[in-house]
Amino acid sequence: MIRLRPATEADAPRAAALAIAVDVAEVGEADYSLEELREEWAEPGFVLERDAIVVESDGDFVGYAHFRSGDLMVAVDPNREGEGAGSAILDWAEARGRERGDTRLRQGVGDRATSARALLEARGWSVQRHYYRLGRDLGDEGEPGFRGLEPGDELFAVYDAAFSRNPDYVPRTEAAWTQEKRNAHNLDAQTSRVEPGKGFALVRRWEDDVAYVELLAVHPDHAGRGLGGALLTAAFAAAARNGYRQVLLNVASDNPGALRLYERAGMTRRWRIDDYHKPLPN
Repeated sequence: MIRLRPATEADAPRAAALAIAVDVAEVGEADYSLEELREEWAEPGFVLERDAIVVESDGDFVGYAHFRSGDLMVAVDPNREGEGAGSAILDWAEARGRERGDTRLRQGVGDRATSARALLEARGWSVQRHYYRLGRDLGDEGEPGFRGLEPGDELFAVYDAAFSRNPDYVPRTEAAWTQEKRNAHNLDAQTSRVEPGKGFALVRRWEDDVAYVELLAVHPDHAGRGLGGALLTAAFAAAARNGYRQVLLNVASDNPGALRLYERAGMTRRWRIDDYHKPLPN
């Protein structure tokens, strides 16, 4: 029998482990961690007992979900699909989303997630865009240009100006954005590259000597002059100098200019996430 209950602090390890198992099933590799879950729980406005749910069936931990900045993170045990956990989570998410004042729900689903895709589409969700994971091995990348990230660097204004016109932009306060991006447990300030007031490449340190370029942003006042490509190349060089063997990033399908830039830099597609949305009318 399916039972939903509010998540507690003690649930964090099992929730993260379940999310990782779903990643492996849906895209072929882990793309989440316990540290990331705890950081999302620490986001401003998040209330654990109201914004996170655990699904149990006959005492087993079979599902988990929480609201986070911009979307809904959902994980159902790949070995327990079809038992009702996913439907129960969506019922809870719609009710809680309305309580929160959200106008739509958003959830990412891996390209191998046949069952999850069928469930979402049967309940009125639709794909708005895709996110591609791109990767590139590092070799002799030369000397890095620009400089690393420093504590006093102002990044939010550049980010907001660069991305606010994108279809998938989610408005955030500077405090919330800083908490998520600048205070991340694995932010690599030395490998990140900054051209003050103009642009930056924000890099995270992942396991297995992998550098993840979380954000590449150029202020519109300085766009069209090759700065984005130069920052990306500099991030590659800094990553190689700092001992990384590979670099990864995500790009949206409705940002074709960025996709072309990354592919010209030698990056290739590894897998895809489908960005599902559902409106929540009043």
